[in-house]
Amino acid sequence: MARVIVVGSINQDATVTVDRFPQPGETLYTRSLTYRLGGKGANQAAAAAHAGAATSFVGRVGSDGAGPALRAELAGHGVDVGSLLVDEGTTGTAFITVSAQGENTILIDAGANGRVTADQAAAVAPGEGDIVVLQGEVPPQTNTEVIALARAAGATVVLNIAPVYPIAPQDLAAVDVLVVNETEAGLVLGREAPHGAAEAREVARALAELGPARVLVTLGAAGAVWRDGERSAHVEAVDAGPVVDTTGAGDATVGALAAALSMGLDFERAVAEGMRAGSAAVLAQGAASSYGGITPIVP
Repeated sequence: MARVIVVGSINQDATVTVDRFPQPGETLYTRSLTYRLGGKGANQAAAAAHAGAATSFVGRVGSDGAGPALRAELAGHGVDVGSLLVDEGTTGTAFITVSAQGENTILIDAGANGRVTADQAAAVAPGEGDIVVLQGEVPPQTNTEVIALARAAGATVVLNIAPVYPIAPQDLAAVDVLVVNETEAGLVLGREAPHGAAEAREVARALAELGPARVLVTLGAAGAVWRDGERSAHVEAVDAGPVVDTTGAGDATVGALAAALSMGLDFERAVAEGMRAGSAAVLAQGAASSYGGITPIVP
């Protein structure tokens, strides 16, 4: 069976909930404070595992107290953590503020994520049919090397370039699936973010012209736009219930999309599975902790 191999970040998420975001210089009391598993890479791996894929995670935690707990929590989601190494220093940390409306702001300290290497990915030995998932929270050079490694092995590369970083044109052209939200799409192209599905379809076409065979532009409550060769479509968001917390919804989409691709499903179906997982993730607080509602994909 093909695997989903996620090379990426793992963080301790320190999340506070507030009635509203503070203004500059303003002090507010919070409603609650929690510490949970996070990091785009770990989130995506957890979502892929919940969606039914055999999933391995490649990354690093620090030698502090947070590292062992995060490792155990990620394993509890069904992810193989044999390639999650312990590094001297601190574990990556995300500081998240969630408003009563479910919106969030995030600040990240990279910690051990800044020392993830392509050699770690090579040790997992990606093979033909495997799906290798990357994000923007590890060193860009690591992503460059993993893209080359995965392509040489016949694996499919999914890049969620979030946060956006300067990427070499040849690296972007070597990506099989590019996933971005509307803001990230604008940053990659050096233009304003698209407004609405029609503009998003044009942006997806422009992104595909940079080389990726398939593109997904997520639009939050407005759904998403995908492009596969000359085919493209707008997909409405799935209304699964009241939004509690949008943290990790995009990662759930990426993880489930990768899981679907590992099962041999076509891109249109994979996008639909990703959207379904993202909609399930907003029904509870947290990132990976909200993925219990993601159900296994039935090919």
